[in-house]
Amino acid sequence: MLKKITGPGFFRLFLALAVFVHHTTRFAVGSSAVYIFFSLSGYWIYKMYIDRYSKTMQPLITYTISRIWRLLETFWLVTCLTFLYLIFVGSLASYWDESGKAHFIISNLFIFGYNTLQRPPIVPGWSLDIEMQFYVLAPFLAMLFAWRKISPAWLLLGFAAISLASYLLHNPVSLMDYLVYFAVGMTAACADWRPSGKLVLGFLGAAALGIFVCIASPWRGVLLLGAHPGPHAIYNPHLNVVLALLMVPYAIYTTRQPGSSRDGMFADLSYIVYLLHWAGAMWINSHTGSAAHRLAYMAVGWVVVIGLSLLIWKFYDRPINRMRSRWVSKRKIAAYAKPIVASSS
Repeated sequence: MLKKITGPGFFRLFLALAVFVHHTTRFAVGSSAVYIFFSLSGYWIYKMYIDRYSKTMQPLITYTISRIWRLLETFWLVTCLTFLYLIFVGSLASYWDESGKAHFIISNLFIFGYNTLQRPPIVPGWSLDIEMQFYVLAPFLAMLFAWRKISPAWLLLGFAAISLASYLLHNPVSLMDYLVYFAVGMTAACADWRPSGKLVLGFLGAAALGIFVCIASPWRGVLLLGAHPGPHAIYNPHLNVVLALLMVPYAIYTTRQPGSSRDGMFADLSYIVYLLHWAGAMWINSHTGSAAHRLAYMAVGWVVVIGLSLLIWKFYDRPINRMRSRWVSKRKIAAYAKPIVASSS
């Protein structure tokens, strides 16, 4: 059982579901889940670029096509499904009218600029814009970390300073605010950091204690927001940063765990659920009434989102992803594609 719940794919799905909870309840921890996603992205992109993409023909081109291929095909499908829902409820025109036409079209086709849409059709899509911006820099950052002329710890401090400066300057370049999270993951991958079980449990305990203290104290408004947040809500962004940093050791710990035979499916589902849940959250939140009434709609919404995500994964996402993986494998340089046989001389 422990093997099943410590796999990296299962943890990614847990993070996506945490964002779903954030958008359908008062429990506002979705930002911390996104920050952890960023750290894991930094970790895996470093590993993939150094261990895989750098050993292919024209590595930058291979990497760029592969990453775009991986993100856009599911993004397009979920965007179309979300548009259909917005047409059904009669509100798509308002999304179109509140954004510049070119901005709206480009962002919904290529993700870039989604973070700055006046009214994005898929609100969680803001983080994909940040992710795409990171992908542009990622190969060069990976090579910088792998260069080893500068300690990964010093690089991490430098990127933390950039993010802090960006925050104090009110976010002149959106990626810079979040660069530190990606750098945390790259540092962990470059340094081959393997947090011990005791360290992980300690940090998880601190995160759980912090959540419990918030909920059980007069400061519960920091974590429980709802439609009418109280004065303590201004501290929620800070709490999410702290929770994300406390969860990072566990996030890195999962990357070394084998997981179950379904772990790859869980990893793929995390992206689909992350995008698709927004339409479900809009539908759930459009129904008010008693607690029992709302719980019923939440149950239906969750079942539909997870069920539809499974169908998309099985019949759409997985076949396309396999095609992408085979294409990358075919571009491997021969010296890396086959084992080198030692000379007998």
